[in-house]
Order: sequence, then C-alpha cells, then structure tokens
Amino acid sequence: MADSPLFARCHDLILWIMPATVRYPRHYRAALGKATQEAALRLQRELVAAARRRDKRQALQAADEALHELRLLVRQGRDLNLITAAQHEHAARMLDEIGRLLGGWRKAQARAATGSTEHDANSP
Repeated sequence: MADSPLFARCHDLILWIMPATVRYPRHYRAALGKATQEAALRLQRELVAAARRRDKRQALQAADEALHELRLLVRQGRDLNLITAAQHEHAARMLDEIGRLLGGWRKAQARAATGSTEHDANSP
C-alpha cells in the first residue's frame, strides 16, 4: 500500500495541504482551512479502506467524492487569495495526478467486477 504511487501522491498532498492551510488567516482557518484538511484526510482514509476491503467500489467512490470536494476547496482558497496562483497550480497538478491514478483503479475494479479484460474490450 505504501509503495503504491496513489498512496505516495496522497501522502505528498497531505504534507503540502496541512502547512498551507495552517497559514490561512484566522477568520478562514477555522472553516475553509479545516474543511480542506478534513477532505484531504478523508481522501486518504477512503483509499486505505479501499485497499483493505474485498469490495473496493464503495470506498473508491467515496475517495473520488473527497477528491472532488478537495479540488473545490483548494480553488476557493485561491479565489480568496489564501494561496498564490503558483501554489494553486502545484496543488492542481497533484490533485490531477491523484485523480488519474484513482480513475485507473476504479476502472480496473469495474473490469474485474464484470469479468472483462483489456483484450475483451478491444475485440469486435
């Protein structure tokens, strides 16, 4: 699990988000900062849950929802000038990579659930 690129990228994202949101002004820290931190930690919790469960689909769906929420919260931080454009770009790149990795895992689970393979999908 720790060797997985998805878990490594999520770990890196959390290490970036925590100090970034702690630097939010006090009047934003309690609401937007805390919500951003909680969404990042929820993403990580759902990924761990998915890795440990036999039926991963529900946890992967919840992780995807946390990821979308996190994207929105980071964008709001940028719109309120709580993070710089460069910081937003960095976070967006990390979130996009996590999204691609998560999407690949979800597609693999969907293929496994239907019993199809890559070859089956490409067959006429």
